[in-house]
Amino acid sequence: MRELKSALRRELIARRKEMDVNLKSAWDSDIFEQLKSFLDSAESVFTYVSTEIEVDTRRLIAYCFERGIPVAAPVSSDTELTFHYISRLEDLIPGSFGILEPKRERIAIADERTLCVVPALCADGDGFRLGYGRGYYDRFLSGFRGTSVILCYESFRQNVPRESHDIKADLTLFNRNPI
Repeated sequence: MRELKSALRRELIARRKEMDVNLKSAWDSDIFEQLKSFLDSAESVFTYVSTEIEVDTRRLIAYCFERGIPVAAPVSSDTELTFHYISRLEDLIPGSFGILEPKRERIAIADERTLCVVPALCADGDGFRLGYGRGYYDRFLSGFRGTSVILCYESFRQNVPRESHDIKADLTLFNRNPI
């Protein structure tokens, strides 16, 4: 199973790198528009800070800042994710794997009204996803009591190889205008 997932990750990352920039931007906008209703009812938002191949989260972060919704971003240790509040994107620094992370200054505690935005290379629409293979989000979500939502492009919807430790998210948002 590990080899199957690793090969699939390589394939998906290569496909992501080849995505048309204009299509990606349109798909990001569509996903963001769907996500807004969930953001407006959240007391706080835990979200990844997107890289160039991921569904854009910078727009949702800015939206939350404008509305006074507290935002926390992940910091990865050897085996776990912790979320720390951020007040502006400029305060993020390169962390593990070169991904932008907050300084470990203000740890965030989730509750039932926290929305956790989860990255995915692919997702199946039933709440299962394939991530980057370190299990950080599965371990985090196993104890999370808020609402978890996967963001994924429709062209990356597919059956996801599952294992017993894979944690199902509450929602999956795909872009509605695939081309």
